[in-house]
Amino acid sequence: MVRYYLLFLLLFYVKGIYAQDHHPSPTNKENLLFYIQHNQGKNTFIYRLNIQKNNQLDLKEPIVVSRQLFDKDASVRPITKLQQNFAYGIETDQINAHVFEAKIVSLPSQKMRLIIPVQGKPYVETTVNNQTIQLNRIFLNIKQGTSGLNTKVEYILFYGISKNKETVIKLIL
Repeated sequence: MVRYYLLFLLLFYVKGIYAQDHHPSPTNKENLLFYIQHNQGKNTFIYRLNIQKNNQLDLKEPIVVSRQLFDKDASVRPITKLQQNFAYGIETDQINAHVFEAKIVSLPSQKMRLIIPVQGKPYVETTVNNQTIQLNRIFLNIKQGTSGLNTKVEYILFYGISKNKETVIKLIL
Protein backbone atom coordinates (compact mmCIF):
# COMPACT_ATOMS: atom_id res chain seq x y z
CA MET A 1 0.00 0.00 0.00
CA VAL A 2 2.79 2.41 0.91
CA ARG A 3 4.52 1.68 -2.42
CA TYR A 4 1.39 2.64 -4.37
CA TYR A 5 1.06 5.86 -2.42
CA LEU A 6 4.70 6.74 -3.09
CA LEU A 7 4.29 5.87 -6.77
CA PHE A 8 1.21 8.13 -6.97
CA LEU A 9 3.11 11.00 -5.34
CA LEU A 10 6.07 10.51 -7.66
CA LEU A 11 3.87 10.53 -10.77
CA PHE A 12 1.99 13.61 -9.54
CA TYR A 13 5.18 15.57 -8.94
CA VAL A 14 6.93 14.38 -12.11
CA LYS A 15 3.95 15.71 -14.07
CA GLY A 16 4.34 19.04 -12.26
CA ILE A 17 8.07 19.16 -12.88
CA TYR A 18 7.56 19.15 -16.62
CA ALA A 19 4.34 21.19 -16.67
CA GLN A 20 6.21 24.49 -17.01
CA ASP A 21 8.36 23.43 -19.97
CA HIS A 22 6.19 25.62 -22.20
CA HIS A 23 7.36 28.77 -20.37
CA PRO A 24 9.74 30.95 -22.39
CA SER A 25 13.21 31.72 -21.08
CA PRO A 26 14.58 35.28 -20.83
CA THR A 27 15.47 36.65 -24.24
CA ASN A 28 18.54 38.60 -23.08
CA LYS A 29 21.08 36.25 -21.46
CA GLU A 30 23.73 38.94 -20.80
CA ASN A 31 24.83 38.82 -17.14
CA LEU A 32 21.97 36.41 -16.38
CA LEU A 33 22.43 34.58 -13.07
CA PHE A 34 19.05 32.82 -12.74
CA TYR A 35 15.34 33.43 -13.18
CA ILE A 36 12.03 32.61 -11.48
CA GLN A 37 8.76 31.53 -13.07
CA HIS A 38 5.45 30.29 -11.70
CA ASN A 39 2.33 28.45 -12.79
CA GLN A 40 0.03 31.49 -12.79
CA GLY A 41 1.36 33.14 -15.94
CA LYS A 42 4.47 33.24 -18.06
CA ASN A 43 6.00 36.46 -16.75
CA THR A 44 9.58 35.83 -15.66
CA PHE A 45 11.61 37.43 -12.86
CA ILE A 46 15.21 37.84 -13.95
CA TYR A 47 18.24 38.08 -11.65
CA ARG A 48 21.30 39.62 -13.32
CA LEU A 49 24.76 40.64 -12.30
CA ASN A 50 24.63 44.41 -11.76
CA ILE A 51 27.47 45.70 -13.93
CA GLN A 52 27.85 49.48 -14.00
CA LYS A 53 28.80 51.69 -16.97
CA ASN A 54 32.47 51.56 -15.90
CA ASN A 55 32.26 47.75 -16.35
CA GLN A 56 32.57 47.19 -12.58
CA LEU A 57 30.26 45.22 -10.33
CA ASP A 58 28.05 47.36 -8.09
CA LEU A 59 29.21 46.10 -4.67
CA LYS A 60 26.22 47.61 -2.83
CA GLU A 61 23.70 45.94 -5.15
CA PRO A 62 25.49 43.14 -7.02
CA ILE A 63 22.25 41.54 -8.24
CA VAL A 64 19.51 43.49 -9.98
CA VAL A 65 16.02 42.09 -10.55
CA SER A 66 13.71 42.79 -13.48
CA ARG A 67 10.68 41.12 -15.01
CA GLN A 68 10.00 40.09 -18.57
CA LEU A 69 6.30 40.41 -19.35
CA PHE A 70 5.71 37.40 -21.57
CA ASP A 71 1.96 37.60 -20.82
CA LYS A 72 1.90 40.97 -22.65
CA ASP A 73 4.56 42.07 -25.12
CA ALA A 74 7.72 40.40 -23.72
CA SER A 75 9.10 43.78 -22.64
CA VAL A 76 11.57 43.92 -19.74
CA ARG A 77 10.70 46.24 -16.87
CA PRO A 78 11.86 46.83 -13.30
CA ILE A 79 9.99 44.96 -10.60
CA THR A 80 7.43 46.96 -8.64
CA LYS A 81 8.05 48.18 -5.08
CA LEU A 82 5.54 45.59 -3.83
CA GLN A 83 7.39 42.81 -5.68
CA GLN A 84 10.73 44.16 -4.42
CA ASN A 85 9.67 44.28 -0.77
CA PHE A 86 7.46 41.20 -0.44
CA ALA A 87 8.18 38.68 -3.18
CA TYR A 88 11.06 38.79 -5.67
CA GLY A 89 13.47 41.31 -4.18
CA ILE A 90 16.93 40.09 -3.21
CA GLU A 91 19.18 41.11 -0.34
CA THR A 92 22.94 40.63 -0.42
CA ASP A 93 25.84 40.90 2.00
CA GLN A 94 29.45 40.89 0.83
CA ILE A 95 31.48 38.12 2.48
CA ASN A 96 34.75 38.82 0.64
CA ALA A 97 35.93 40.07 -2.77
CA HIS A 98 34.56 36.95 -4.53
CA VAL A 99 31.51 35.90 -2.50
CA PHE A 100 28.20 37.54 -1.59
CA GLU A 101 25.53 35.94 0.56
CA ALA A 102 22.06 36.44 -0.94
CA LYS A 103 18.44 35.69 -0.13
CA ILE A 104 15.15 36.32 -1.86
CA VAL A 105 12.90 38.35 0.46
CA SER A 106 9.98 35.90 0.30
CA LEU A 107 12.26 32.88 0.89
CA PRO A 108 14.82 34.06 3.47
CA SER A 109 15.60 30.54 4.72
CA GLN A 110 16.99 29.53 1.28
CA LYS A 111 20.54 30.88 1.50
CA MET A 112 22.32 31.59 -1.76
CA ARG A 113 25.83 32.65 -2.65
CA LEU A 114 26.87 34.84 -5.55
CA ILE A 115 30.30 33.59 -6.58
CA ILE A 116 32.60 35.88 -8.57
CA PRO A 117 35.48 33.65 -9.72
CA VAL A 118 38.83 35.15 -10.66
CA GLN A 119 38.36 33.55 -14.09
CA GLY A 120 35.08 32.42 -15.53
CA LYS A 121 31.49 33.50 -15.35
CA PRO A 122 29.86 34.57 -12.04
CA TYR A 123 27.08 32.31 -10.78
CA VAL A 124 24.70 31.73 -7.89
CA GLU A 125 24.80 28.54 -5.87
CA THR A 126 22.44 27.23 -3.23
CA THR A 127 21.93 24.06 -1.25
CA VAL A 128 18.67 22.15 -1.69
CA ASN A 129 18.02 18.87 0.12
CA ASN A 130 21.68 18.67 1.16
CA GLN A 131 22.99 19.10 -2.40
CA THR A 132 24.77 22.26 -3.54
CA ILE A 133 23.87 23.32 -7.06
CA GLN A 134 24.74 26.11 -9.42
CA LEU A 135 21.30 27.69 -9.83
CA ASN A 136 19.79 28.24 -13.30
CA ARG A 137 16.12 28.80 -12.53
CA ILE A 138 13.37 28.38 -9.97
CA PHE A 139 9.76 27.37 -10.60
CA LEU A 140 7.04 28.12 -8.05
CA ASN A 141 3.83 26.13 -8.08
CA ILE A 142 1.38 28.56 -6.51
CA LYS A 143 -1.71 27.15 -4.82
CA GLN A 144 -4.84 27.87 -6.83
CA GLY A 145 -7.08 30.52 -5.30
CA THR A 146 -4.26 32.39 -3.55
CA SER A 147 -2.77 35.68 -4.70
CA GLY A 148 -1.24 38.94 -3.53
CA LEU A 149 0.09 38.97 0.02
CA ASN A 150 -1.83 35.74 0.75
CA THR A 151 -0.06 33.72 -1.95
CA LYS A 152 0.70 30.16 -0.87
CA VAL A 153 3.27 27.99 -2.63
CA GLU A 154 2.62 24.24 -2.93
CA TYR A 155 6.16 23.40 -4.00
CA ILE A 156 9.34 24.93 -5.41
CA LEU A 157 11.59 23.40 -8.06
CA PHE A 158 15.25 24.40 -8.25
CA TYR A 159 16.97 23.71 -11.58
CA GLY A 160 20.73 23.72 -11.71
CA ILE A 161 24.02 21.97 -12.19
CA SER A 162 25.64 19.76 -9.55
CA LYS A 163 29.32 19.87 -8.64
CA ASN A 164 29.65 16.77 -10.89
CA LYS A 165 28.32 18.90 -13.80
CA GLU A 166 25.04 16.95 -13.91
CA THR A 167 21.72 18.70 -14.54
CA VAL A 168 19.54 18.42 -11.44
CA ILE A 169 16.03 19.34 -10.37
CA LYS A 170 15.47 19.64 -6.64
CA LEU A 171 12.04 19.81 -5.03
CA ILE A 172 11.02 21.60 -1.84
CA LEU A 173 7.51 20.95 -0.55
